[in-house]
Amino acid sequence: MCQLFLRVVSQAARAAALGFVLACAHPASAADAPEYRFTQYERAVTVDDSGRTVKHVVFSVVLSSDAAVQRFSQYVVSYNGDLQTLTIDAAQTVHANGEKVPADLKAAVFDQPTPTSTVAPMFSSQRLRFVAFPAVKRGDTVQLSYTLTDRAPMLPGKFDEIVYFPPTEAYDAALETLDTPAGMPVRIDAKGMQLVSDTVQGKRRTQIYRYRTPANGPLHEQADTVSPLDTGPYFIATNYADYAQLGRVYEEGVESRVARSQPIQALADRITQGVTDRRRQAVLIYDWVSRNIRYLAAWVGAGPVVPHNADEVLRNGYGDCKDHDVLFISLLAAKGIRADSVLVNLGNSYRLPAAPTWAAFNHAITWLPEFGVFADTTSGFSPFGVLTFSSSDKPALDTVTGHMLHTPPQNGENSLSSSDYTIKVGENGDADVRGAFVLNGQAAFTPRRALFRYSGDRIGYELMKKIGLTGALHVAALNRGAIDQPLELDLTGTVNSIALMPGPAALAIPTMPGYSSIKAFADYVLVQASQPVEAPCGGTAVHEHYDVTLPASSRIIAIPPNVDSKNGVIHYTATYRQNGQSVEIDRVLERNFQTNVCGPDVLKQWFGTALEISTDLKRQILYR
Repeated sequence: MCQLFLRVVSQAARAAALGFVLACAHPASAADAPEYRFTQYERAVTVDDSGRTVKHVVFSVVLSSDAAVQRFSQYVVSYNGDLQTLTIDAAQTVHANGEKVPADLKAAVFDQPTPTSTVAPMFSSQRLRFVAFPAVKRGDTVQLSYTLTDRAPMLPGKFDEIVYFPPTEAYDAALETLDTPAGMPVRIDAKGMQLVSDTVQGKRRTQIYRYRTPANGPLHEQADTVSPLDTGPYFIATNYADYAQLGRVYEEGVESRVARSQPIQALADRITQGVTDRRRQAVLIYDWVSRNIRYLAAWVGAGPVVPHNADEVLRNGYGDCKDHDVLFISLLAAKGIRADSVLVNLGNSYRLPAAPTWAAFNHAITWLPEFGVFADTTSGFSPFGVLTFSSSDKPALDTVTGHMLHTPPQNGENSLSSSDYTIKVGENGDADVRGAFVLNGQAAFTPRRALFRYSGDRIGYELMKKIGLTGALHVAALNRGAIDQPLELDLTGTVNSIALMPGPAALAIPTMPGYSSIKAFADYVLVQASQPVEAPCGGTAVHEHYDVTLPASSRIIAIPPNVDSKNGVIHYTATYRQNGQSVEIDRVLERNFQTNVCGPDVLKQWFGTALEISTDLKRQILYR
């Protein structure tokens, strides 16, 4: 994920830092009281004519469980050390008997950088400030007051504020106060909140919004959901007129960084030497940038939404998503191929708030209108024109035209997993296995990345562990380096105790190790259908073929019946054929998704089909 802007809203950062699940499931019952409750939450934002903001936050949280004590005894506020100053104004613990224990703001407050990854190290000035509350125990209240002040606006004259109120948390009253110049046009999207007042005094306008947890209480956490930007409640305020204006602001930074230099031209000519087909030229340039420019999650320099100069990125050999994009655009321009920067969300957000906000975007990719293709050189393991699942089915802001495009959803057209397993069961019940995989499009991304990081034995171990099998499995790539071709894998090894020998007994046809699973889809539908909040859903087409051979001492009595189940965009087939001591099995799951967001209504429609799939996967070969 590439940080397009580095000012993280304190409430959203708090939720992320503490690992909260911001989306939701079922309402908590009266008997199931919340583990903690915000008895006070007030956030006042003052904006001056330059767009510079000062945010003052005060809250009180009653902790009713040991888990809540663990969660809130140390509180995290995120801020950008280059762009903001953070002051902890007051912090204290209030015991149930009313006794107040102030925190030592020197000894109990400390900073550290945001976590980084060795795969995508993050060079940024983003900081986490920790506040440790003293002597906290169940039944206490922790209180905190802090102020975030902009050193300067991220962009002159512009501001953009956002705060979430997770419905999994209990708020007696959350107040958001926005104080702006009276003449400043402000757009507000306060989903799930109520306007309390809107007043003008002199040259200042003050608007106050309120959120309260519904009377039936907060919602239980749901592990797999879309983003809070898709569900709310949230408060967004900005003086951007629309998303097109936001895109133009970003494009101004890109235009100044696209290089038309001799080194760029020479490199573009060398990469495409002897190639006249324009699409093939684009593919070769994409491959070169993907392989030769190291991706860093964030690289701060000219500014949070301004990429580095393409010549600088080329010299250094690394950059963030913005830098990848500007170098790719520069090299394409050297061959006369137009390409536009595009902003997307690399996460679980699939819809745009009504008020334009930078929070809707956290990643830059490239749009090539001549070929109708989106390309992301930061993925490193995807062929030209293939995005990862996290950037699929997303609003995509073309910063050149201001148009809102949309990335294609993941489905069988761009993601296919095909496996062919030979399973020979021995007299002791163990099995020798041999598998051949062909993974196309998005389905190849995860295994390509695994091959880059781990040995074949380690990959085999992790695949076996994931589905609860024991034994030994080695994974080898037949065409590791050819990312523009389907990935071919060879799997060899043994699986322990796959059958009871001698019979009579029944062999449950196993789900063998793989990267896309029919079982995973059936389980997803059966679980998520009872949840009220939409969730991301993958659409990879899955083809599984098994040839299972039992020992010569066994005799097959019965095999499962064939299955053919179609329900809207879902089609599942399973065929079983006996040939002496062997059973040949073909299972195919097609998902012709037009979106990667699945809500409760559609999941309930698929429930019967998912149950039929789940039942079929449990069927057995009877033998003696």
